[in-house]
Amino acid sequence: MNNELESLLVDGSELDKKLVAEVLSPYLRIDERTCSIRPEAAWNDLKAYLKIVLYLLARKAMVALGLDLKEESAAAVEIMKETGLKKGTVNPALRMLYDDRVVEQTEGRRYYIPNHAIGKIKGMVIEKTI
Repeated sequence: MNNELESLLVDGSELDKKLVAEVLSPYLRIDERTCSIRPEAAWNDLKAYLKIVLYLLARKAMVALGLDLKEESAAAVEIMKETGLKKGTVNPALRMLYDDRVVEQTEGRRYYIPNHAIGKIKGMVIEKTI
């Protein structure tokens, strides 16, 4: 019986790289030299909150890839700059995403995607693009 229960165990700190690539690949590419995102055509069809989530998920991927990015979290101003979204759009979206536990916040008020939310993000992207 232990073997059956042990199949339920996962390492919560381990990133499901295949899932991250599956979620990101239709919408963006990552510039390895500048550690910035390069939106694909499908990016333009996304709602603002999904752009924020995918941008933060891309930062998580950059860190996992060992690119020259100090940390996966980003401040609201960085999100605005990199996604082209306005402050009046980004701040309310971040609050909603935080309340829904899709993003978490560091003590320094920087936002990031927790590993447990990646499956939920996949569902959000599928639901909003069908």
